[in-house]
Amino acid sequence: MDSKSFFGDKGLSSTSANHYANLAKEAARRQQNFLTNIRFYRTEMSVIGMQDREVCNEGCCPNDLNRIQRSLELISGLNSLIAFFREAIKEKERLAAEALTWENKEKRADHEARYLELQSAKPVREAYITESDVLASWSVGEREKYLSLEAEASTYGKYIHEDGCISNARVDLLSKINNPKTIKENGRDTIVYSYEPTVDTSLVEEMYFKFQKHQREVQAELNGMKKRITDAIEAHKVSVDEKYRLAYAKWNEEVSALTREFQVIQEEESAVRIKMSSDVKNLKIVVPKRIEQFVLYLNEQ
Repeated sequence: MDSKSFFGDKGLSSTSANHYANLAKEAARRQQNFLTNIRFYRTEMSVIGMQDREVCNEGCCPNDLNRIQRSLELISGLNSLIAFFREAIKEKERLAAEALTWENKEKRADHEARYLELQSAKPVREAYITESDVLASWSVGEREKYLSLEAEASTYGKYIHEDGCISNARVDLLSKINNPKTIKENGRDTIVYSYEPTVDTSLVEEMYFKFQKHQREVQAELNGMKKRITDAIEAHKVSVDEKYRLAYAKWNEEVSALTREFQVIQEEESAVRIKMSSDVKNLKIVVPKRIEQFVLYLNEQ
């Protein structure tokens, strides 16, 4: 049965309808008791040897036959009243529960779809470039020069820096010039080692400082190219960070706007629920024409 069939502008409150249903239940029970005790014969009881008889049951008279039909009609009608009012009350309770949980599913679905789409479009920070990326962007000549300078600076540094072979040989030469002889005991013998430079000290010094100067020049040029790489990496990092910051700020603003929009949806739903609950509370349970006579009957009892 359609919910609208239960309700109208005029009618009963749920409390009144429930009251009538309870009255109808009691009235129907009385009629049922009448029908249960129907007997179509008279019953008398007597004791053998005595003249008197005691009537146990009068039985129905012809006029009672009409009452039987009336009882059936009453029971049927009262049960109809009970069924109708109980269903109407149940439907009103269902509508009240529905009003309390009502949501604008269409708006919510649209909002959810846009939210998921926005989540999938969340900005991702671009990867920073590396030294290899910068080198890959250079020309073949630039890369060859960089690698050559790196190899040259490393080679010269390895041999002329402290503990390098050439550096150690220079230091050793200066030490031998200052100490041209060394004496070592070897059992019963005494061995004397004499040292004599085979290259003029000034030539060794000139070569050593020439190598040092060359290594510094090569290293300076290499450092210049390394700075180009560092600057390129830092510039790219700044660019990537700024691009990400702007994209994330825009995305976050859109998320905030969606959140505010959802709050509006919730506020609208709350207002609708309040209105729906009020409307349901004010619904009147109609009294169908067929049941009106039974309401009047209950009022007369």
